[in-house]
Formats: sequence, C-alpha cells, structure tokens
Amino acid sequence: MAARVVTPPSVELPDRAFVAAASATGSGTRVWLVRHAEVHVDWQQRAYGNTDVPLSPEGEEATRKMGEAFRGRALACVWSSDLARAHAMGRAIAQGAGAELRLVPELREVSRGAWQGLPATEFRARWEADVARFLADPWQWKGHGGESDADVCARAWPVLEAARDAAVLMRGAGTELVLAAHYNVIRVLVTRALGLSARASFAFLNAPAHATLLVDAPGGWRLDRQDVPHPGDA
Repeated sequence: MAARVVTPPSVELPDRAFVAAASATGSGTRVWLVRHAEVHVDWQQRAYGNTDVPLSPEGEEATRKMGEAFRGRALACVWSSDLARAHAMGRAIAQGAGAELRLVPELREVSRGAWQGLPATEFRARWEADVARFLADPWQWKGHGGESDADVCARAWPVLEAARDAAVLMRGAGTELVLAAHYNVIRVLVTRALGLSARASFAFLNAPAHATLLVDAPGGWRLDRQDVPHPGDA
C-alpha cells in the first residue's frame, strides 16, 4: 500500500503567479530531487509532517532499489534530510553511486504544528474549516501553527543552491547531484524554481521512492523529469 500524502482536498486554487521563478546560473547542473519511500502503515493515514517515522518493509525494499538505480552514476554529492526515512534514501543512493553523503536538517518535511500526527480525516476537517484563509494566501498560510510553504522555501531553497554550487566546484558545469527529501519540500523547491501558480504547485506529483529532475539551464531552471521511478539514461 503506497503512503498517502496528506494535502488539502480539491478546491479552486488560484492560477496566478504563486511565487517568482528563481534565477539560475546556467551551469547545466542536474539536481535530482528524490522522495523517501513508503512509511510504516501506522503512519500512512496521518499528517506526520516532520515527525521521524519509520519506513514500511516495502519502503525499505524500494529504498534499496533506488540506491541500485543510481549505481554507476557520477554524482558529485548527495545531500539528504536527516529524518530517518529520507536519510535511508540518501544513504542508499550515495552508497550506490560512491558519492559523499551530507545530512541537512533544512531538508526536513514541513512541520504541521498543532495538527501533526492527526488522522487524515481530522486533518482535512480542520483544513476545510480554515480554507478561506488558506485561499487568501496559500504560500504564507500556516493555520496549524507550523510552517508555511514560504517557511519551507526559506530554509530549503538555499540548500539546493549551495549543493549546486558545491557540485560545480567539485566536478565542473553539467554535473549531477541528489537531494533526498520529502514530498512538500520537493513540491516547494519545484514551485520556487519554476515560479508555479498555487494550482500547479498543489497538483504537483512525486510519489514515494520516485524522483524529479531540475536542470540549472541557461534560460532558467527547467523541469526535465517528474515523478520517475528510475533515473534511467537521463
């Protein structure tokens, strides 16, 4: 059973600019954003947020397979959230590719504040009661007292830029690196890179143990792959 992402239910989200697209250096650096694998069944129907929850047995196997998928790729580095589920993914990929692994707390999943750990049904009910305030400013909303998307971006986007710059110093332009993280972190990073609308941001898909590829292209950040189970020959 796949771990479910606890997100707001379907509403008519704004399709205007959500956040400005980030500037790119044009280095050609390829940044793989890899989501951790399925979490334990006890947490699959809860808003676990940045709680440090374990993987399911299936998640452990999917993590191992993703590490194998990156075997032989010339990764400059692997930077990972220090939460166990993402750390396991970062470690597997780093070992597979023979790359350096760095743990970065700024890549942790969003904090759900007072709603953290709630069953999905209760989380959604509380969100629906606050939907008007959410729709007024989805990027800044944090009605649960935890983090907003803006907060996540403020801590995670500098990590992406620092990892890119470190990779270029190590291997030169056009190199590859991996950030092992969480759904909402990946969604927010892609939103910032591309300047997505709220509608596009909350429609973004990246399943457990799947990867998204951003490229620091000369004309700006480019989404090259989304929600793929294997890096393949990209």
